[in-house]
Amino acid sequence: MRVVLDTNVIISATLIRGGNEDQILRAWQRGDFDLVLSPPILEEIGRALFYEKLLKFPWMTEGQISDLLHALALGSVLVSGRAKIRASRDPDDDKFLAAAVEAEARFVVTGDRDLLDLQRHRGVRIVRPGPFLRIVRSANPARG
Repeated sequence: MRVVLDTNVIISATLIRGGNEDQILRAWQRGDFDLVLSPPILEEIGRALFYEKLLKFPWMTEGQISDLLHALALGSVLVSGRAKIRASRDPDDDKFLAAAVEAEARFVVTGDRDLLDLQRHRGVRIVRPGPFLRIVRSANPARG
C-alpha cells in the first residue's frame, strides 16, 4: 500500500522515540508500506529538520539528518508532485494530496487539521497517525 506522510509525522518520528509516528517510520523501514514523496515534500522535510529551534535539542546531528533525508529519498516512491490540487484550506498542504493522487496512494497520514477535516480526497483517506498505525498492524499482525 502506498502512503504519504505529512512533514509533521516525520518530524515527530525523529523527536519522540517509540511514539506512533516513530513506529510508523519504522514500519516503513521494515517494508510494511511504500512511502510516497515528491520533491516539494522532500524540500519541506529538509527545511523543517534543520529549523534552528529543533537543532537546539540533542536529538540528531546534521549528519544524521542528512542520512535520514537520503534514506527517505532513496527508499520512497518518488513522484513529480506536479498534479494541480486545490482542496485544503492551507494551500501549502495541497502538495501532500497531489503526491497521493499522483501515486494512487491509499492514505495521507497527518496531524494537520486542515488536511484531517477533508477526511478523504479523490479516494485517498486522510488519517491521524494512531489509526494508521492500527491499520498497518492489522495488515502485518506478526510485526505488530
